[in-house]
Amino acid sequence: MAAQATGIAAAALDAAIAYSKERKVGGHPISDFQGLQWMLADCAVDLSAARALGLNAARMRGTGVRYSTEAAMAKLFSTEAAGRIADKALQIHGGNGYTRDYPLERYVRDLRILRIYEGSSEIQRGIIARGLFHDR
Repeated sequence: MAAQATGIAAAALDAAIAYSKERKVGGHPISDFQGLQWMLADCAVDLSAARALGLNAARMRGTGVRYSTEAAMAKLFSTEAAGRIADKALQIHGGNGYTRDYPLERYVRDLRILRIYEGSSEIQRGIIARGLFHDR
């Protein structure tokens, strides 16, 4: 789930970057505006952290040690971060982001369900909390 979420989030971020270079306001691409640049920077940080958590859980699985807490952290953070990234990408696209003319519309739909199936975000928080008390 973490890998799927980060893959779709990366596509949403790429779409937002590309759109921000194309869309012009006042004769300038919106990518020139600092506020938008900071939104994209936050997205990049979220994406990088999500990837790192997913890779850490995968590494632990490969060693044979118990990794349920790390897997829950990866799933929770990755899907929540992907939702934030898609939301910011949608903000950048404006109303165009809801149309099927842009792939973002599908990314937004696909990412929302990831926070629900294979253990909702609330379930992942419960697994993480149990790990805090039992794994230490």
